[in-house]
Amino acid sequence: MCLHGTGETVRARTRGTEADAPPAAPTGQRTLGYRRVADLSHVVSPSMPTFDPEKPRREAVDPPLADGAFGFFQQRWTFLEHTGTHLDAPGHVIGGGRLVPDIRSEELVVPAVVIDVRARAAQDPDTVVTVEDVERHEREHGPVPAGAAVLMCSGWDARWGQGDDQVRGVAADGSWHFPGFDPQACEYLVSRRAISGVGVDTLSTDPGASSDFPAHEVIGRADRWGLEALTGLDRLPPTGATLMVGVFPGEDASGGPSRVLALW
Repeated sequence: MCLHGTGETVRARTRGTEADAPPAAPTGQRTLGYRRVADLSHVVSPSMPTFDPEKPRREAVDPPLADGAFGFFQQRWTFLEHTGTHLDAPGHVIGGGRLVPDIRSEELVVPAVVIDVRARAAQDPDTVVTVEDVERHEREHGPVPAGAAVLMCSGWDARWGQGDDQVRGVAADGSWHFPGFDPQACEYLVSRRAISGVGVDTLSTDPGASSDFPAHEVIGRADRWGLEALTGLDRLPPTGATLMVGVFPGEDASGGPSRVLALW
């Protein structure tokens, strides 16, 4: 099971790596009763791995400031909606489906359930989360709560700094191989457990070898969202965390880069 390791209560994530914990919060600032907060988001950068060939681009509008100087520094970014750690709205894959602004705020603050398939993924990059995995998790940790986000912890995020081919799991014949969700498991979670969405630490809800993306279709037709390219799921407990999804609220957006936090 994916358990939080030892270390500071709250970690700061800087350029995709963990740094020392920040100074104590100012007097009067509270953690809302949570002891730990984990950032599950990759930093967006022009060199980051992506599903599509297009990379994020940035240019300085105002130049960077000298250390200690006061002024205004800003950049112009260009990227696809489905870049980095991001949310897929139902309308990303289903015509007429809800888009990002249609997703209610209460759907973006939900219980998190983490299903650990790291051991299998290390041996078989095409492994998927199955109904049997869900049932096994429930025997050990209790039922999946209604409205939860079910997250696949495959350990694939460890490849993030190793380039596109490693993250895509490119084989000698050019095919892609990385873990994802089985569509039957998605259907089970939607119809039997009334989840809000699913999430993965890979580039796609479907495994890399998929060409017809059935897990995407099941989730989209069920009017649920998906999160892709999460990181650090091994720090979360199997159950008991609360997920907060800060998705870019673009007008008519089919998805958007997201700052995803887990609190427990």
